[in-house]
Amino acid sequence: MRLAVAVGFLALLGPAARVKFEDRTEAAGFDVVTWSGGAEKNHILESTGNGVLLLDYDGDGFLDVYFVNAIRLLPGRKTEPHSNTLYRNRGDGTFVDVTRQAGVGSSAFGVGGATGDVDNDGLPDIYVTNWGPNTLFHNNGDGTFTDRTELCGVGDPRWSVGAVFFDPDEDGDADLFVANYIETSWDEVWTAERVRLWRGRVKVLDGPRGLVGSRNTYYRNEGDGTFTDATEAAGFLAGSGQYTMGVVSFDYDDDGDVDLYTANDSMPNGLYRNRGDGTFEEVGALSGSAYNADGAVQGSMGVDVGDFDNDGRFDLVVTNFAHDYDTLYRNLGGSFVDHSFVAGLAVPTFAPLGWGVHFLDADHDMDLDLFMSYGHIYPQVDADPVLHETFLQKDLLLLNQGGRFEDVSAVSGSGFEVLESGRGSAAGDLDNDLDLDLVVSNQDARPTYLANETVGAGRSILVELFDTSGTRQALGARLEAAAGGVAQIRQISSGGSYASQNDFRAHFGMGENSTLDRLTITWLDGKRETHEELLAGRGYAIRRGAPPVPVLSR
Repeated sequence: MRLAVAVGFLALLGPAARVKFEDRTEAAGFDVVTWSGGAEKNHILESTGNGVLLLDYDGDGFLDVYFVNAIRLLPGRKTEPHSNTLYRNRGDGTFVDVTRQAGVGSSAFGVGGATGDVDNDGLPDIYVTNWGPNTLFHNNGDGTFTDRTELCGVGDPRWSVGAVFFDPDEDGDADLFVANYIETSWDEVWTAERVRLWRGRVKVLDGPRGLVGSRNTYYRNEGDGTFTDATEAAGFLAGSGQYTMGVVSFDYDDDGDVDLYTANDSMPNGLYRNRGDGTFEEVGALSGSAYNADGAVQGSMGVDVGDFDNDGRFDLVVTNFAHDYDTLYRNLGGSFVDHSFVAGLAVPTFAPLGWGVHFLDADHDMDLDLFMSYGHIYPQVDADPVLHETFLQKDLLLLNQGGRFEDVSAVSGSGFEVLESGRGSAAGDLDNDLDLDLVVSNQDARPTYLANETVGAGRSILVELFDTSGTRQALGARLEAAAGGVAQIRQISSGGSYASQNDFRAHFGMGENSTLDRLTITWLDGKRETHEELLAGRGYAIRRGAPPVPVLSR
């Protein structure tokens, strides 16, 4: 039935909608296996997997890929550490492992992270979240990194998952929010037993309910190379300890400052409204974004922000646990409504277990589509045919059809035929052909590289911002691209998805339009500038106060 619906939908759209993502993992050279605990997954620590970070660490104009790894657990309480891996993009579709040369290996129990520019020197640094002290790798500008965790004071010792760099106090440097999950110990991991019944059929790992939640951490950048734990002072203790996994920053109420949203596992999700002075008020329940349409909490993992209906407001999408649909929260102008059933998400996303998630315009038709990565946490489901569930699952692509999403995964290329237990995912233009590709970190397996090879897509444009009066990466800047009577918005942000980092460049599909009527940039301090008649099929670098510079063409 799923294949028939997808084929029929594409037939209606004609040849321009031949969306295609090809599995290029082997050809690209991504051979790292990202481990997370033991095969049986007896403890929840072993189930949550890893994230993937995209960054141009060497400034050659091509996105490189950093996979976070963990420790493999073997019988007899034996541990087998596996290093995080940095792959340099050669620019020809292949990647080479440069971990040792760059100095970004780690034997910690890695989870995910984010990239940011902690000292505003124009070079992306890497922040890795771990079970145990987190790690900050500072970019030296010569292709190498230095561990500055202790010097900067950001080695959060908890079980961290997601992270974002953002500038909520608008002082021009990047602060850091770290999403923390559960308090546990090595003894608890080694002695864990599968005591819970999943759907009344098989015994599986325990949690998260009944386990002790860990408080989140907000580090304020002091501008001198150090950070201060300002969690309580900024108001982030409210709603903390609620099994936080995913986190995004965005301006949900259009008041010009940056707010924060947390995806919490089996607890109400959190929305932190920026009061305008760098302190926050938790308004998740009040805003309608803490619970689903039934007033229930969900097992939330990943989260992304985008304007799926092009009404000028940022909406939210959250991936959730198996047998509970992924949630689309439509922004009504400072409040949200669960729009999942109306938009067609509830049915295709109900059965699988969601992690990474992205709004992206896969076919360049000027509206945002959806990608989700999926994978179960219970290997035991494979042994019971009555459950009709599998540990390995396929990822999902939903095309936006006038505000309603249609599942086209079955006819969208070999990338959606891959069966793995997916976790974190990142979206970005890895081959600089002006469309968005996807990289998925799979549990206890090689990753999946889904190269966007869509045939007959519309035109597009890619924009990289440089803010000379704020954070160099232009964190929090809003872009509005208008063409053919349609206005699209994006916001520059760190982190997102599940424990991962996307391309910082803003991507816009332009349909059949050959130029943008105008591109309006609102910098975080509220100053605006407008650029007109930018050509489609180009990538532009825009430095604040200067004309756009073409850097890519197709």
